[in-house]
Amino acid sequence: MTRRKGIRFKIFLVTTALLVMFALVIYLTLYFMLPSYYKLIKQDRLESGVSELVKGIDGKSTTDAIPLMAQFGQEHNAMMMLRDSDGNGYYIPPNFRTMKNWIGTGDSYLGLRKQMQAGRFEAGSRDPSDRGMHLLSVERKIKFAESDEVFTLYVDAPLQPVGEAAGVILLFLPYMLIPILLIAIGGALIYSRLIAKPLLSLNKVARRLAKLDFSATEPALKTRDELGELSLSLSRLAVNLQSTMGELQEANTQLKSDIEREREQESKRREFVATISHELKTPITAVSGQLEAMIANVGAFRDRDTYLRKSYTIMQDMDKLVHEILELSKLESRDFLPLMREVDLVELIRESVGHVSYLANVKNMTLDCELPDEAIITADERLMSKAVSNIITNAVQYSGDEERVIVRLWEEPVSISADGVRPRMMYRLEVLNTGVAIDEPKLPRLFEPFYRAEQSRSRSTGGSGLGLYIVSKVLDAHGAQYSITNTPEGVRFSVLLQGAA
Repeated sequence: MTRRKGIRFKIFLVTTALLVMFALVIYLTLYFMLPSYYKLIKQDRLESGVSELVKGIDGKSTTDAIPLMAQFGQEHNAMMMLRDSDGNGYYIPPNFRTMKNWIGTGDSYLGLRKQMQAGRFEAGSRDPSDRGMHLLSVERKIKFAESDEVFTLYVDAPLQPVGEAAGVILLFLPYMLIPILLIAIGGALIYSRLIAKPLLSLNKVARRLAKLDFSATEPALKTRDELGELSLSLSRLAVNLQSTMGELQEANTQLKSDIEREREQESKRREFVATISHELKTPITAVSGQLEAMIANVGAFRDRDTYLRKSYTIMQDMDKLVHEILELSKLESRDFLPLMREVDLVELIRESVGHVSYLANVKNMTLDCELPDEAIITADERLMSKAVSNIITNAVQYSGDEERVIVRLWEEPVSISADGVRPRMMYRLEVLNTGVAIDEPKLPRLFEPFYRAEQSRSRSTGGSGLGLYIVSKVLDAHGAQYSITNTPEGVRFSVLLQGAA
């Protein structure tokens, strides 16, 4: 249903009003202007015809001139009359063809005049009222060859009763109003539909855009006019807005992710600082107490050499903890970039095994290595060496006496892609320490800072809890895949590294 405030209804009303108004204007113009215009045209044509007639007969003999005047009167339905200088009028009938029976043999010009008197109008017989609305009159001066006397030619043409026709037109107006209205309403309805339909289509597209619905990527109109260009512009706008909104949504999602990550990092940072404070507070309190007791020579602390060595050992642990914290701050820095170069992973493993061999001998442990001749990877040598050392050291440290630690490294099989390009080789490093097991819920938390599987947090039973956290950060920086799982033999740490190009 057409809304009264809609553009289609407005166009319909305006078009109907214009068509009706134009029809009435034309109708009334015919009524008021047609009689005057008709009279003006007829007068102009009569005067032009009379002028041409006079030009053709002036100076000719009456024998030649009068038949031409009679013929003109017949053609123009006009009354032709001549008047002489005395005011006598001579009517020329339309059926006049020849001077025979008008002029006798040997008659003079006066004889001609007398013959013509039979058909003349009496002086004053021309009614001045005949020169009103229904009679057009033209007069011209002419001479005939027979005499120098000047005659006046009067031409009276009756005007058709066009005024009555105008009155009939006015009376017929009520009957014409019905077809005028029907034509106006029908034309306005068709016109409003033709004009409003594309506008309504564009309005639908604009509404969808206002609701952030950018699915209208095809133009609603495919015409070559301005509306078609507007439709094309709206479709392009929809595409651009869809792309922009997609980018904004991605940016918003990324921003939310960054905010969540920042909050998580902030929470971890606060927890990290609190944990560091606790980790540092305990040894500082211990060293301060020992030093205070040694200064006061209290009880067993009089043996200063023994407690100085203990204080020194505590300070070494603190120094190691501080260095680990500094290492972590570098790894977690946004500006951190590992110094990548080709490194032989086999060499790094052998160095790490050499560093823990003394501790393994003390615990009567067996260190088994299954290594290839070389395994070249692209890595930061210092960081990768520390990660491998921490993994092997943890395996030895948390295994019981007379247990085994098995270190294996091999080339991982890779499949050739569909395009025939062989990817870079992968190396799998596994470190298995036997005779131990970790509770399954605790496994994912082993990579958290300051977390240790045993809850006593005693330095005699474990380290600072940062070792595996540093390992995870180093491996993440190198894009490695890693995991720690329980097996029937013990705990296995597995790392998958990509070989050098």
